[in-house]
Amino acid sequence: MPKPHPDITTYPDFIIDAAGIGFVAGGMCGTPYHFIKGLYNSPNGRRLAAGAQAVRINAPRLASGGAAYLAVAETFRYAMISARKKDDIWSYVLPGFAAGACVPVGPGPRAVGISAIGGLCAATAVYVPSFCLRRRVRYPSRPPLEDPGVTPPSVVDSIPTELVRDVDLRCTQHI
Repeated sequence: MPKPHPDITTYPDFIIDAAGIGFVAGGMCGTPYHFIKGLYNSPNGRRLAAGAQAVRINAPRLASGGAAYLAVAETFRYAMISARKKDDIWSYVLPGFAAGACVPVGPGPRAVGISAIGGLCAATAVYVPSFCLRRRVRYPSRPPLEDPGVTPPSVVDSIPTELVRDVDLRCTQHI
C-alpha cells in the first residue's frame, strides 16, 4: 500500500493503534468518574462496593466509545491526507468533526450536530497545541543575524568603571 505522504506511517496499523489508545483513554477517564459517581449515589456502608460495581458496569462502555471515536477519526484523517497529499492542522481538526458526526451520543440531527461540534472542540483542544509545539521544535526561531563589521553596544559599557571595580574588589575579598 503506497503511503499518502512521506511522513505518515502505514495506516491500517495506525488505526488499530488509535483504537487501542482510545480504549485505554476512555477506560482511564471512565473509571474515576464512575467510581466517584457510585460512591456518591450509594447508601452508607456500601459506598466502596457500589463504586466498584459502577466502574464494572459503566467504564467498559466509555472505553469502547473512545476506541470507536478514535478509530473513526483516524480513518477520516487517513482519507483526508490521501486526498489532499499534505499533512497540516486541518488534517487533525476536521476528522474530529467528522468522527463526532458519525459517533453521536443520541438519536436525531440535533444530537449529531452537538456531537460533531464537541468532536471539533476536542480535536482542536488536543491537536492544535501539539501541532504548534511540533512545528516550534522542528523550526525554532533564530535570532537575527548581526553584521560582523558592527560591534553592538554592550550593557557593560554603560556601567561606570568605579562600580565595576568596587564589585570586583568585594568579590575577591570573600574568596
